Amino acid sequence: MVWEAGYQVWGNLTHEKETRPVQQNLRFQGQYLDRETGLHYNLYRFYDPDIGKFISGDPISLRGGINLYAYAPNPLSWIDPLGLSCRNDYLGRTPGKNSRTGREVIARMRQNGDVLDVNGQTIFKASDGNWYPLREADMSHTTDAVTWWNNTGRYLGPKSKPVRNWMLDSNNYYLDHYSLNRSAGAQLGQVYLPPVPPTPPPIVK
Repeated sequence: MVWEAGYQVWGNLTHEKETRPVQQNLRFQGQYLDRETGLHYNLYRFYDPDIGKFISGDPISLRGGINLYAYAPNPLSWIDPLGLSCRNDYLGRTPGKNSRTGREVIARMRQNGDVLDVNGQTIFKASDGNWYPLREADMSHTTDAVTWWNNTGRYLGPKSKPVRNWMLDSNNYYLDHYSLNRSAGAQLGQVYLPPVPPTPPPIVK
């Protein structure tokens, strides 16, 4: 065992033990610890585990609830990994790199020379031109999910078949290092717009 810790209910650690010189900064789902401030980075905003709240208001405003700073009513059964609760409701889950979609992405990048097996370890070339272990890869969209949703998906319906087909199409992904992928998403500064209701058919009299 390399790392061990105990959690309080809102995400603070009660203890942390390392058996090797590694630094494990992952916290609640989608959160990354900033050790200088003690805050947890959620891509779109920072979370303070001491008070169980975000330190800035919800970028989707009241569509996320009347409490703009709340993390979740119950941190054990509710999650908001990006600080934007509607993404999974609209698009559904992003396939992991071990899914069928992920395996197709890896096979394509391997064919292009961007995934290699070196000394018993699989590595991949990230968007910054550096090589990283495959375990540090995120599935990154070639077109940002929020951009595609706002321009196209919101007119097709939340989790509709065309939306899920887009989410599961391996041609829409490449592997990127998790730190690059998540910081790029935060820099977009976009929020998911609500779905557009379908136009009802004309009434024929």
